Amino acid sequence: MIVKQEIEELFPTPLWVVQLGTAEAAAFNAKLKAEIEKIISPRPKVPTGSNWQTPQDLHTRPAFADFTGLVEKAARGVARYLQVEQFPMMITGCWANVNPPGTYHPTHNHPNNYLSGVYYVAVPETGSQLVFQDPRPVMIMPRIGKHSRVTANAAVSQTQPGRMVLFPSWLRHHVPANDGTTERISISFNLMFTNFAETLAQPSWKPTAGGNQEATSPNASASSS
Repeated sequence: MIVKQEIEELFPTPLWVVQLGTAEAAAFNAKLKAEIEKIISPRPKVPTGSNWQTPQDLHTRPAFADFTGLVEKAARGVARYLQVEQFPMMITGCWANVNPPGTYHPTHNHPNNYLSGVYYVAVPETGSQLVFQDPRPVMIMPRIGKHSRVTANAAVSQTQPGRMVLFPSWLRHHVPANDGTTERISISFNLMFTNFAETLAQPSWKPTAGGNQEATSPNASASSS
């Protein structure tokens, strides 16, 4: 006879959400929007349904210094949570996205980085979501009575001005079509460990007598690959 049944959630995928105050976000976003307009003006002609993206060097421009500082502060909080604060990270790319009504971003991830994120400068009243895909292979998917965070194969992160979402760079995601009447403006960025090859790329195990391998952490598995 069953006396107890429990659920244990394995290998969770965290998202980190940073929210600025309403008044602070309004002033900050107005400044960011003005700087983005300077970069893309005059706007080039693009096919219907396409979007504008700036160069990927916003983090090197003085006009975006406050934004860069915000990203770095948020990244330090993530690093502390993941207990990797001893390994400094740097922004490897930072760019703005301007999505007019009808435009979208297809499913993708951000290779060769550890963390990625997006900050929302302007969001239409409708038609603005960030959708993450379940990274696990789908083998059997029966018809489900009601989708939940346990049964669904995608999850939506709500967007609003002044909100920043950080996530593992390998996590695939997409942005559905903007079906609002105003532009969706966001700034995306990637972060990677500054000295990855020097500090993190080495094997996480050490050899022992007899050719066996000893994991350097009680939670790590030795590997010969």
